[in-house]
Amino acid sequence: MAWPAAKTAEVEERRAALIRLRRQRTPYDSPEIIALGYESASAARKDFYRAVTARREATAAEVADYREEQNEIFESLLDTWLPLAIGTQEIQPDHKAADLVLKTLERQAKVNGWEEALKAELSGPGGGPMKVKATAVASLINLINTAGDPDEEDDPDSEYPGEDADDDSDLAG
Repeated sequence: MAWPAAKTAEVEERRAALIRLRRQRTPYDSPEIIALGYESASAARKDFYRAVTARREATAAEVADYREEQNEIFESLLDTWLPLAIGTQEIQPDHKAADLVLKTLERQAKVNGWEEALKAELSGPGGGPMKVKATAVASLINLINTAGDPDEEDDPDSEYPGEDADDDSDLAG
């Protein structure tokens, strides 16, 4: 059941005040937060979590809308300038159009997050922590030998141990 508009406005106002106080590092059990109408510090924590989650979801929706609008603009620009940049048998490639296409593609990649770095986690033997420091090539080879070849152990599709499922050498003719 949806809340009446007045109740929704009251909750939003209380959550905004709670967020302001928490940004000032006010503890949940302080009189200022309890005075907002919370029964306990636990209730304030839960409401704070709900407020932050709602704001995060609203922001994510706005970002998705922005990306969609920008992608429409990028596609329109690419539809116009890409044929000129590539050229045809009758028309030589236009270098200014090619520069515009390149900049458009770079901007599109940035807006969509395609340039983000890949996050990877390294772990030592048995999944434990791994110490990372400057080392020699021999030490790296020893580490690789300790970890083992991931293809041998991690290939569930292989019928035969040691067989690489991605090896297409039998197809070459």
